[in-house]
Amino acid sequence: MNTLLILIIIIVAFSLIALIVFLARKYIPIFKDDGKPVTKEQAAKENLERILVPIEEDEKEEKLLDKNEKHPE
Repeated sequence: MNTLLILIIIIVAFSLIALIVFLARKYIPIFKDDGKPVTKEQAAKENLERILVPIEEDEKEEKLLDKNEKHPE
């Protein structure tokens, strides 16, 4: 086969794959974008909110008291 024909076949094949992926992401709900944050700040904020657990004030005080009782200054 001619080298140019092989190159054209490869380009057409990749173009078809790209078109199928584009249409799948646009019209099939499973492949749609799930609303991930756009900026790095939003992504960092979401990760921190997911990881960090708020501590109750009472728990903080108890931990401080326990620490002070064990190691008085």
